[in-house]
Amino acid sequence: MRRMVVLGMVLAVAGCGDRSGVPAARSLSPENADHRVSGYSPDGSRIYFWQQDGAVWRLYVSPADMSAPEQLPLESSSPDFADNVGPLFWSPDGSRFVVAVPVNTVYPQIWLVNAAGGEPKRLTPEGDFAVPAVWHPDGRRLMYATILEGSVYAMVVDVDSGGSRRLLPEETRPHFAVWSPDAGRVVVGMFAGGQQTIWFADSMGGNLRQATSEGFENTSGWDTPWSPDGSAILYTSRRTGTSDIWVLPVDGSPARQLTSDVRDDDAAAWSPDGRWVVFRSNRGLQDDVWIVPAEGGEPRRVTDDALREEAPFWRPGTGEIAYRVSRQSRSLWTHGIADGTERQLTHDSLDVSRFNLSSAGKVLAVFNRGGGVSDFAVLSLAGGEPRMLLRDARSNSANWSPDGSRLAFTSTRAGANANVWVTDSSGSGLRQLTTWPEGVADFTFTADGSAAYVVSGHQATWGDVWRVPLRDGDPTRVTTTDRVLGICGGAKGVTELVVVTLADAPVTVALMRVRPNGTLQPIWDRTTVAGCVAPRSDSIAVTVAVAGGGLQSMLLPIRGGSGRRLLDANQIVGLASPDGRQAVMTYSVQAPFDLGVLNLTDGSVRRITTTPASEQGTEWSNDGSTLVFRRVTPVSRITTADVRRLLR
Repeated sequence: MRRMVVLGMVLAVAGCGDRSGVPAARSLSPENADHRVSGYSPDGSRIYFWQQDGAVWRLYVSPADMSAPEQLPLESSSPDFADNVGPLFWSPDGSRFVVAVPVNTVYPQIWLVNAAGGEPKRLTPEGDFAVPAVWHPDGRRLMYATILEGSVYAMVVDVDSGGSRRLLPEETRPHFAVWSPDAGRVVVGMFAGGQQTIWFADSMGGNLRQATSEGFENTSGWDTPWSPDGSAILYTSRRTGTSDIWVLPVDGSPARQLTSDVRDDDAAAWSPDGRWVVFRSNRGLQDDVWIVPAEGGEPRRVTDDALREEAPFWRPGTGEIAYRVSRQSRSLWTHGIADGTERQLTHDSLDVSRFNLSSAGKVLAVFNRGGGVSDFAVLSLAGGEPRMLLRDARSNSANWSPDGSRLAFTSTRAGANANVWVTDSSGSGLRQLTTWPEGVADFTFTADGSAAYVVSGHQATWGDVWRVPLRDGDPTRVTTTDRVLGICGGAKGVTELVVVTLADAPVTVALMRVRPNGTLQPIWDRTTVAGCVAPRSDSIAVTVAVAGGGLQSMLLPIRGGSGRRLLDANQIVGLASPDGRQAVMTYSVQAPFDLGVLNLTDGSVRRITTTPASEQGTEWSNDGSTLVFRRVTPVSRITTADVRRLLR
């Protein structure tokens, strides 16, 4: 029922045209589905998509309106599926396609599927990261990108024999490449020093010619950068500080800037006739779909709402654009420790991106409105409607002071980088606490609530800890290492200041206690620290990397000595209860997350949630009788918009 409420709102927004003239959108996904679109058949009559069924993602084909779907013999239970799946690439004759998907692995491999049916065939080695780029017109070869020894390279595979080779010589810098539509040329994205430049080569990778030199270019992505006639490519450039779309002719003519906006434009794709380019933009502080004439001109808006539109592409043979509308339903819930009773505190329509519980049982909820806009509201654990505290906070990080009288948060209200602001519990008396151009990376209260410990790159390159009084007085620098990344803090403030810091290879992050004189005392520097929670009086719960991969939770003494393991590998310990006898725990390091309670005395555990959603961000009530958490359910729907009116 909760998911239906959220999806019903999505349908209401996506099902009608905006008064400003954007075309009407049509949601193809049913209300109870979570979809990832892969693409259309070459004639545009069929659509191929992934649907989540419990913990498994399955590939389906249906008519273009998504009626009567049929399951295909390819599925994945990888927890990284949503981040690693790509669109279909059809063979020239339309008889088969390739798709990148992780199957029983972390990284995607390329699978060959016959449109007429039959078992899929894996074309790339198991365990390798591989994504397809383009078919050769002969239908026998496929170009793809893979990672070799930590760097990306272009490969060519014979789809029948499975034999593969590098496109360019082995001494060539890391790169990826895509054939032109007639395979007469190759565009190459060449990487060096964290930057990318664009090159052209002949079909076999010879006669490399550099076409750009700034280093801000980016042609990487799942879709081909080539125009349908092979005369130009699309790329994005960050030469202005934000991402704009450019067109680069292959005949040596200068590149043309196609879009220019103070926000980011990306995910560009040609229309089938090459006359238009569809792209995604976050201009207007929200992710929407736009189109622009390929020869230049004023961009035209396709969507206009606070939902997140992603991965736009054209349906062949039509004037329709398909895209994915995605969001997460994030609501607040409580769980009674004694009887297991759950109660929902916020409606599904309110997207809770962060929350914090005061000592008096008041919940501060950060409601995300989309496009970087957020509001603060307060509600009681006993229930009732939220009370709006602060609108347009431009923040996703806020904490009550230990006595609940004030609220501190980081915000970009006064600039591009976040600084600390403070207000009283009624939302009045708002003032900016730090005004550093470098901004603030992390903060927590001192135990008495008179000041905040703040991590900032102010007067540093990476970061140090500063003590900032909430009322009178100047900030004072606590550490001078320039290696501090964050604080192991808590909603109730900290008496012992424990920080995570940059470390020397092979350990990348270490855990340190800050002595009264500002020097650092190692607590854990044997392996990389992956997380920590607020310290207790003499110990701290930490998650660290273990040899061979995976994570291990441990309880470590703050002032030295041996610690002890908590839980099994890849089970993560969280906040301890107020009496210090229990701690919340998470059963997985990857979504979906379930919660449990760990008895810190005897080490026993008890699972308290078993849902397809993810339970996150837990806090204890002041008496330890109740856990408060966010329940997160992904929502992803395939939507189309007919843009023929905009093409006139």
